[in-house]
Amino acid sequence: MQSQKTVQERLVQKCVDRFGVQSLGIGECYELLSSILQLEMSGIRPCSLPHTPPQTMHSSDFHSECGNVERQISSYAIPVLQVLCLFGNVLNLLVYRLPYFHGSSAVYFLRAKAIANLIFVESRVLEVIHAWMPTADANVEFLYWRSRPLIISIANISGTLSTWVTLFITIETAMCVISPFRFRQYCTRRTTMVLLICTFLASASLHLIFFSTHRVLPKLSLQTYFPKSPIAPHVPHYFRHHQARQNGTGSSEQINQACWFLGLSYSMQPIAALLTNQSYEKIYYWLQMLCSIVVPTLAMLVCSLLIITRFTIKELGEAFSQRRKCVIRMTCATTLCHLLFEGPALVTFGAVALKGASSHHHDSNICIINHANNLLSVFNATIPFFVFVGCNQQFRKMSLFYLSPYRFITQTGSERRKRKFSAMDESNRSVCPPVSVANGHPLLTPAESRRSQLRPPSKKSSFLELSNI
Repeated sequence: MQSQKTVQERLVQKCVDRFGVQSLGIGECYELLSSILQLEMSGIRPCSLPHTPPQTMHSSDFHSECGNVERQISSYAIPVLQVLCLFGNVLNLLVYRLPYFHGSSAVYFLRAKAIANLIFVESRVLEVIHAWMPTADANVEFLYWRSRPLIISIANISGTLSTWVTLFITIETAMCVISPFRFRQYCTRRTTMVLLICTFLASASLHLIFFSTHRVLPKLSLQTYFPKSPIAPHVPHYFRHHQARQNGTGSSEQINQACWFLGLSYSMQPIAALLTNQSYEKIYYWLQMLCSIVVPTLAMLVCSLLIITRFTIKELGEAFSQRRKCVIRMTCATTLCHLLFEGPALVTFGAVALKGASSHHHDSNICIINHANNLLSVFNATIPFFVFVGCNQQFRKMSLFYLSPYRFITQTGSERRKRKFSAMDESNRSVCPPVSVANGHPLLTPAESRRSQLRPPSKKSSFLELSNI
């Protein structure tokens, strides 16, 4: 046993001296030495001197069919969406700072949603840089792969948080429309902050499982280079040399000029326990599918249907027509966007939950669909500002304070304040919630109206601000 251990140590030390790489297992070392022996027996010499550091290369998936689709998306679509997302969500945050939103419980949801969308989209910067580099750079490859498990976990946390915040906003809208008194009782700043903290902790607990169960491993491989060969310059494996000789695709001169070199690439893999038993991985993807897509989307759909039923089927009167349109547009637009852009992800989540995440369990079509769904998710996180501008006239007016500042340059300070507060007063007369224009109370029966006038004014949050999401 001691002699066998000594032989293994000598073999590993020989690989370390030969290749200049410290982290080599006995199995990988034996495979490399066997491959080099076969190459040298075939007359293929090394391309560089011994002890030369391995040449950093892209992983084998980078040039695959699915990898090409991912690179096209990351190179052209994602950068445009990142710019639009930065523009839209920063403007959202600026608009939410206006006095019009002060005192609203919903404004904290809105700010959290904008920040979560920013993190979700902008966290893909390294993916864009990596896709723009057809030739691998050692520093970029190291940073990209070493940070990949953490970046994926952060993106999943922010995406799930944004989804649930959207659900909470929809629930608040439904409560204000259906039961205004319960809305005033439960939808307070304290409740909002508790929900935000609990949602963040639950989302982090769910998605940090991925970070704790996946590792990035370096992989050494022997590559052969054929000068002026119709085969790709960097052939994935030395067996291509034998294929070239057998198929007649390389001349004897090209074969003699061929050389081998050591390539270093990275890959992200689950830990050994998940490789041997994929039940844990399947449970994780089932939970992610239910918590991130199925449950919140169905809940948003139900709330939207309740709002539509409340205003259209019951026909509450002409006084609610303008506010009804605003509520329906905002809630239904949010739910519709979520159904359109997040619903297709059920296909890939279901496939992964059933078969596991290993690529050999799925064909290239599932991989391509997964990248398309990721693009739709990025698009869904980019468009809230543009949806709000298109569906809400008051939001457009408030956005002009930041988009068109030149209109107020020639005005004095008093004129600007007068115009600003005049616009705010006008907006308060055309907001979404079911508030009576006469006395500011929800539309009640005559008896309820008389009782409500005897009560002191409520200091809790109002839905006046929530209508402008």
